[in-house]
Order: sequence, then structure tokens, then C-alpha cells
Amino acid sequence: MAAHDDERALLVHGDIHQWNTLTTIDRSGHKLIDPDGMLAEPEYDLGILMREDPVELMSGDPFDRAAWLAEQTGLDAEAIWEWGVIERVSTGLVCTSLDLQPIGRQMLEAADQISSR
Repeated sequence: MAAHDDERALLVHGDIHQWNTLTTIDRSGHKLIDPDGMLAEPEYDLGILMREDPVELMSGDPFDRAAWLAEQTGLDAEAIWEWGVIERVSTGLVCTSLDLQPIGRQMLEAADQISSR
């Protein structure tokens, strides 16, 4: 499966990470916040989770995270993986251009290692 499939596109959050979540008032869960949604496959949002914590991700088998996310959601692990690689490269480049180090370098190094899967 390719990372993008027009037939499956729907409104997604587009930038799921810990800084875009709030705990509910009754502390029973979390809410995603961010005014910029987009059309993509549901795996796109999970690809964002693949880009986070590059050092931790590389300490084991990086595909395990994609497989776990797929198992929890019933979505395609390969598409989650592919979106994760794309997000890791784009975020690594943005972080590098803003001189946000070492995270930019870590993301690009992780992307380089996992892109050949």
C-alpha cells in the first residue's frame, strides 16, 4: 500500500503530538487541539506519532511502533510506516532550518536509517 490513497482520504488532525493535546476536565481522557486539519488517510496522523522520540524509536526495531499502532487502530502498518518516514524527514528539515538541535539531526539520522526498509 502506498502512503497516500485518495479513496481513503478524510479529515485528519494533521499534527498529533503531546503539545497539541489537553486533558479533559474530568481527567477521563484527552482532546486533540489544533485549528489546521487536512485531508489524508487516517494513517497520516499515526505517522506523526512515528516521528516522535527518534532516539527511543531507534533503540529497538522501529517498525514495532508502526505495527503496534496498526494493531490498536485496525489501520495499515505499512502506510503508518511510510507516513512516519515522510514526517521524520520534513520535521527534521524544519528543525534543522530553525537550528533546533539535536532533535533535527536525530530525526534526519533516524529517517536515513529507516528509509531503506
